[in-house]
Amino acid sequence: MKIIIGVVIGVVVLIVGVVGLVALIGPGASGGGAGFGTAVRLEPVAVGELVEVVSAPGQVEPMTNVAISARVSARIAEVPFAAGERVTKGDPDADPPVPASVLLRLDSTDLEALLRSSQARRDGQAAQIEVEESRIESQAATLDGTQASLDEARRDLNRNRELVASGDVSQSAYEQAQMRHDELDSRYASAQASLEASRRALKVAGYNLQAADADIERAKDNLSYTTITSPIDGVVTVVNVEPGEVAVTGTMNNPGTVLLEVADLSTMLVVAELDEADVALVHEGQPARVRMLAYPDRVFDGTVRSVALSATRLGTKFFKTEVLLDTKNEHIYSGLTADAEIEVARHTEVLTVPSQAVLGRPIDDLPVDIRDNSEHVDKDKTIVTVVYRFIDGKAVVTPVKIGSSDVTHTVVLAGVETGEQVIVGPYKVLEGLKHDQSVKDEREEKDDIGGKGDEADKDDADADGPGQGGETSEAEQAEANTDPAN
Repeated sequence: MKIIIGVVIGVVVLIVGVVGLVALIGPGASGGGAGFGTAVRLEPVAVGELVEVVSAPGQVEPMTNVAISARVSARIAEVPFAAGERVTKGDPDADPPVPASVLLRLDSTDLEALLRSSQARRDGQAAQIEVEESRIESQAATLDGTQASLDEARRDLNRNRELVASGDVSQSAYEQAQMRHDELDSRYASAQASLEASRRALKVAGYNLQAADADIERAKDNLSYTTITSPIDGVVTVVNVEPGEVAVTGTMNNPGTVLLEVADLSTMLVVAELDEADVALVHEGQPARVRMLAYPDRVFDGTVRSVALSATRLGTKFFKTEVLLDTKNEHIYSGLTADAEIEVARHTEVLTVPSQAVLGRPIDDLPVDIRDNSEHVDKDKTIVTVVYRFIDGKAVVTPVKIGSSDVTHTVVLAGVETGEQVIVGPYKVLEGLKHDQSVKDEREEKDDIGGKGDEADKDDADADGPGQGGETSEAEQAEANTDPAN
């Protein structure tokens, strides 16, 4: 009798265990229920808009920034403005006229002395020209006198030539007339050459006078550089010098000292470094969105202003691209790190899916019917682009043709329809997902877990009820019947 009762108790315990296991697995144990299968995230295939962007890191800079350097070497006498102060280029047409702001004054003592020296040399050269002109007039008069004496000697020589032939004068008288003529002729030629030389000297003196005038202009120009005024309306952003220092001019191999910088902070740019892979997509006028570390919760609008035609190579090759910022009249600091997202294309009314749903699978791993019948499988390749659709609790591998993509979504040109659900995660599940594998929406799983929890609480309450009411279960009764004491 004890053996029979023990067997009955064992059977009852086994039945209770099987029932509990079935309840835990749920009605979908055969593969058709919602409670069975791998939990996945699902998203519908939707019609929407997709914007293609390219990213380029950069730095915020003023569109107009002037580095002020010295044109002459001199000691700095005065720096009237400090960094942050506003300056103006002036307005001579205003009423009253507005003078330009003086940014720097240099010591002009040496340059003023140089100007006076140039002016003195010029005056001396002008006086030398007057002397040459007087000398030329004297030489011209002397030449005229010599010309008259030569004409008289020529006439006398001709008379003596006729008289010596008739024997009226001696041969010696004729020779004396000939000698006087030759002497005057030589003196005339010498005077004529001297006059021509003086005239050429006067021309040289005229050129020297022009050079002296140029020296004066250069000295005045250099003297004007000792007072440096603002070339633009803006703000002094950098001051690198103090009074008493010497401003150094630049040379071919040594740039001059940048004394200070003035910038127009009302118009700001992002000078971005565009990768060569994206440069053909970007052109002037495209919209952009700019993010800055200094303003983590803000996005600034911008417009592409220019793209460099040649690459800059500083470690890596990039193309300098300027994006004009819309600051809405807000003060933005110069030199901030920024990242520009430039819109290069906009697609409307297109089918999109989350990009993580788009996978690459070896063609040989596809089911034969899909591999042979899908028009989106290129048998000349080894990898095919697929998504996994969710159909009747199964993951169905589906070859697709895709287009452009943005940060989060990809355009699907063919292979799926609007409203169909595709599996988008989790990533570990997607990596190992197989065709026709049983899956379920993770949101339904959460609902199932909540419902099962309520049922479990109810079962616990039922289990506690008999003990509290004093009732005895059949197993307890059977055990009691096998007690030798009974």
